[in-house]
Amino acid sequence: MGGRAIGAAFVAAGLGIVTLTALSFAPSANGAFAIHGIELGMTASEVVRRFDAGPTGRWSEATGCAGPSMEWSRGDAAAARAPLSARFEFHEGLLMAARMRVTPEDPSARGARLETSAQFVLAREARDDGSSLLVLLARGCPDHEAEVEQLLSGSSARR
Repeated sequence: MGGRAIGAAFVAAGLGIVTLTALSFAPSANGAFAIHGIELGMTASEVVRRFDAGPTGRWSEATGCAGPSMEWSRGDAAAARAPLSARFEFHEGLLMAARMRVTPEDPSARGARLETSAQFVLAREARDDGSSLLVLLARGCPDHEAEVEQLLSGSSARR
């Protein structure tokens, strides 16, 4: 087993066991919104397996604002449409927030500044360097509730 696979398995194991409480606010798998293969409600191992940025990046653990997090850093040989960086935040073992900095060529950078559904809020913010910051949050997660409300109220203050 390669170093990356061992590291990913360690990160996934360290994030804990999914509990029934987490399922009460996890978004539905039907019609879920995805960015680069990632959907809210995934486990850490699913995020590592399905993130479509390719094998040219590096995974690391991070302490999140609301709990365990994983970060992905772009490698030198990454495809032009691969994100520049990504952060995935988990609550009760499920993905409740994804934050990605993407290039102008990335199709996910295009769209409304704010998209909402009963399950998620997606905010897009253009940066001075031409990249965009995408913030995808689960609406039912108590750890991200204040941030969801800030986005919905139009405030630019974010974590």
